[in-house]
Amino acid sequence: MAMAVATVHPLVPASRVGHATEVMGWQAAEGAESGRAGTPDTPALSGVLSAAEAAAALGVNERTIRRAIARGELAATKQGRAYRIEPAALTRYRVGHGRPVTLRVDQVRDPRPAPVAVAGWDPLPRRRTAGLVVPPGRHHEATSLLLSPTPLVGRERELVEGTTLLRRPEVRLLTLTGPGGVGKTRLALAVAADLADAFPDGVGVVPLAPIRDPDLVLSAIAQALGVRDVTDRPVLDGLTGVLRGRALLLVLDNLEQVVEVAPQLAELLERAPGLKLLATSREPLRLRAEHVFPVEPLALPATGRVLPPATLEDSAAVAFFVQRARAADPTFVLTAENAAAVAEICRHLDGLPLAIELAAAWIRVLSPPALLVRLEQRLPLLTGGARDLPTRLRTMRAAIAWSHDVLTSEEQVLFRRLAVFTGGFTLEAAEAVGAGDVGLDVLEGVASLVAKSLLQRAAADGDEAAGPRLGMLETIREYGLERLAASDELEATRWRHAAYYLALAEAAEQAMLATGQGPWLGRLDAEHANLRAALAWLEAAGEPELGLRLSGALGLFWYDRGFASEGKRWLERALARDGLVRDETRAKALLAAGLLVGLLGDYQRAVGLAEESLAIRRRIGDAPGVALALHSLGIIARFRRDYDRAAALFTEALELRRAAGDKVWTANALAELGLVAHGQDAPARAEALLEEALTLNREVGNEWEAAWVLLALADVDRRRGDDAAAARRYRETLGRGTDEMWVAECLAGVASLAAVRGQPGQAARLFGAADATRQGFDFHEDPGIRAGQDRARAAARAALGDEGFDAASAAGAALPPEAAVAEAAALATAVAQAPADAAHPGQADAPAYPAGLSGREVEVLRLVATGLTSAQVAGRLYLSPNTVNAHLRRIYNKLGVSSREAATRFAVEHGLA
Repeated sequence: MAMAVATVHPLVPASRVGHATEVMGWQAAEGAESGRAGTPDTPALSGVLSAAEAAAALGVNERTIRRAIARGELAATKQGRAYRIEPAALTRYRVGHGRPVTLRVDQVRDPRPAPVAVAGWDPLPRRRTAGLVVPPGRHHEATSLLLSPTPLVGRERELVEGTTLLRRPEVRLLTLTGPGGVGKTRLALAVAADLADAFPDGVGVVPLAPIRDPDLVLSAIAQALGVRDVTDRPVLDGLTGVLRGRALLLVLDNLEQVVEVAPQLAELLERAPGLKLLATSREPLRLRAEHVFPVEPLALPATGRVLPPATLEDSAAVAFFVQRARAADPTFVLTAENAAAVAEICRHLDGLPLAIELAAAWIRVLSPPALLVRLEQRLPLLTGGARDLPTRLRTMRAAIAWSHDVLTSEEQVLFRRLAVFTGGFTLEAAEAVGAGDVGLDVLEGVASLVAKSLLQRAAADGDEAAGPRLGMLETIREYGLERLAASDELEATRWRHAAYYLALAEAAEQAMLATGQGPWLGRLDAEHANLRAALAWLEAAGEPELGLRLSGALGLFWYDRGFASEGKRWLERALARDGLVRDETRAKALLAAGLLVGLLGDYQRAVGLAEESLAIRRRIGDAPGVALALHSLGIIARFRRDYDRAAALFTEALELRRAAGDKVWTANALAELGLVAHGQDAPARAEALLEEALTLNREVGNEWEAAWVLLALADVDRRRGDDAAAARRYRETLGRGTDEMWVAECLAGVASLAAVRGQPGQAARLFGAADATRQGFDFHEDPGIRAGQDRARAAARAALGDEGFDAASAAGAALPPEAAVAEAAALATAVAQAPADAAHPGQADAPAYPAGLSGREVEVLRLVATGLTSAQVAGRLYLSPNTVNAHLRRIYNKLGVSSREAATRFAVEHGLA
């Protein structure tokens, strides 16, 4: 498994660590005065652009552009090491990926915005801050997705007041309060964007609407900041470690359903003096540090006299109605004939932005006077409801109810069924859960609900094939759930929802295990809230088999995305429940639990769980499952430096993988055996195994795994004194633009080269850059590789002294990532091109064998000279017989012989046998 991330369990052959998550544009649109329709104007561009120029044109990080190119979302050519982007390609990307655009469900294409990288690079010359960061003076793409391309209507005063408050040193927590639909989220995001220059470490956005368990709030914050929950320490401690010393603003959106987390937020503020929180909630958090900022409805026009259209539009509520009406019907104009009706509509709706938007959506089919008549006929009945409810809430409920009641009966059924989703959904999910006997084409029904503002297009992440992502504002979804509960469909809908997400999780698991690729992880990221809801439903329904199937299938996802503690809790509860469970299901869940327990550092218990899973797999004759459990146990043994046991476990797993023709896992087992040999101080065997793994990974297109194999080979080269070879490996890995984690390992590897070559200052700088890049990744690394880095770090510190080392390390940590990579690449190039006599003192020269034989070829020749067959040699060296025969052919060619006997004679004569 990957020497850094996938080190405790085999379920991660090729998954990426860089955490990406969706930011739901529809959740952020609670303040519905943010326009959703239309596309922003694209800046005029001329000539071919570089990646940096494209990033500047969109106001995003250059790394976002490079990732979009790597994912195939942005067309570009490459000249040397520079990307060249046509303006037309950038325009297509911006419209389809950069900002909200009008969703046209009748066109089968994916207009989703690009995934938001939660652990992205910060382009500023300072320490990297993981998270949804808005660097000073510019908008990050995360916040841009939540902000509207249209002006913030009627909130100028609130924007200035909120910004002013948060600039005051004593204001650490500002809570925007008000009813659902009043515009809290929209205002909070506008305030955050305006404050970007006040926070050197940026602004982060944490959408909490899908969270219902207060215990998950800190995990959601950690997820948004790229902090992986992979230790047994409290999440609060992990967050404190990242946030202490940082000047950061976090927007916590939709806290009302998890207000019980307030004491933990207070403690977080106390531990992190540079942190400020901007929360949105329907009720205050009631903390001593809290400053409450009520968000009122939009200003209404004066009553009692007729105002001309130009004057009437000075009213924020009317201006917003006009804006949203034009989004629905571009020909709409406020005239003397319809102005009075528009003003009265806004008064009926109490200036609530969401209610106004719902009403304005009907302008395409109803004139303002006709719309007013319908509202007047409906609203009195509904606003006369429970007197203990605020008028605004009754009005909001009335507005939603009116929009619901004018739907066709088939659309009403679809609407309430779609309310079962949390965190958004795809069209595929809507068809699986919402169809049934609805008597309506789901695609047409969804298009109708979008047109009526009961559904919104959401920001999306994950599999491109998943299609557009949709969702409901929380206020509307709550109403839909009430309608669903009042029907006789709640249980059946919940079951369809759970069944769909069980199938999705199992398909993702099988695809990732079979191909060694991780494209499904993004889709599971987007569906995390729905997966949690499905787990909770199955748990409440008392379904141990289905609950274990789902939690077991999610083991890889929880591992890779840093939800170890959460996944462990789900699995432990599922394993503890009574009921009939198939052996295969239990074995999978046990192995997943072992994965997460091991990641949390409890190796002894992890071994027990994995061995229990292995015993079940052997008993039922599940060969792939046996190999998986063996692989897991082998990784644990390697990390405990029990190399003999690790070798035996990986060898058995390798035999099973080869017998099954599984190249992905064969490559992984070979790489693990290479790391075992490295730990046993057998560099020739380690190199041969890792080289074979590298070849296989490239053959199957597994570039992520190839990167960590390259790094392992570099460490083998470095420890045997071949600095030039190690430098070439590091340079190749850096040039491939791999994951931040591998970039960090390259920086540390090149720093180690600098230390042993008498360049302690540059070593300290690169170690500092590596540490800054690693921040937010709490991962296990091969103990031998880390030990070598620690020795090099200690040597540089001894040469510079503590003060000198710390100063150089801090300077490296402040480097922009691109500068750190460029510095490491330049040093690696210099080392790779340096003459052999320029090596560091005491460097052991790589042994020179006769006839140009390599170390691996000498190993093969020695064993052949003892009389072993190719199969026996293969068993000794953990190779396949075909590989041994290939080595023999090369040996014969180099020696100019054609038989084993002649090769054996050569070995004896030259002291190789």
